[in-house]
Amino acid sequence: MNPLKNLLLNAYYMATLPVRRYAAADRAARQCEPICVLFYHRVADQHPNGWTISTSGFKRQIDWLRHRCDLISLAEAQERVACGKNERPSACITFDDGYGDNMQFAMPYLLQHHVPFTYFVSTNHALHGEPFPHDVAAGLPLRPNTIEELRQLAAAGVEIGGHTRGHCDLGQSMPTQRLVSEIRGCKEDLEQAIDVVVQYFAFPYG
Repeated sequence: MNPLKNLLLNAYYMATLPVRRYAAADRAARQCEPICVLFYHRVADQHPNGWTISTSGFKRQIDWLRHRCDLISLAEAQERVACGKNERPSACITFDDGYGDNMQFAMPYLLQHHVPFTYFVSTNHALHGEPFPHDVAAGLPLRPNTIEELRQLAAAGVEIGGHTRGHCDLGQSMPTQRLVSEIRGCKEDLEQAIDVVVQYFAFPYG
């Protein structure tokens, strides 16, 4: 980091520390600590791109969160929001798309440390082994998760969610029939393939 930038950031941190401590104490007293939802896509050390984090970077982030926050499920987050009380800073871990690389490090690490997370999957890619269009366009057709891998995650207690059938941008104009197919069809595909109830859905592209 630029030395001047580092100096200014440190000065800002020290100057605002009393105010931030007061705000934190006030939030804690009112049990109004924040709940953040973090989303990842791919954790891997090979073929990095704009939606990949290294295994060491992922480990650092998860370890930092484990020591400073409650790591909770989306269901628990909903309950805390609904009751209007949250005693500690909290975070939900989620993944979008469904990359096969995640089975090498990220999934075992989260399960080993009993970190709840939700895994949102685009079903056409898992069912047929089709790489994602954005990866194909970038000349790097990365492997998606298989249905068997998703069954293993579900059996381990991971919440599996829908992410459309074909990873399409639902913000674009499209016929209602297509929207129904992408959203409801994704849920039906997943439930039939891995024999779980799918309760959550994440929009590709936001």
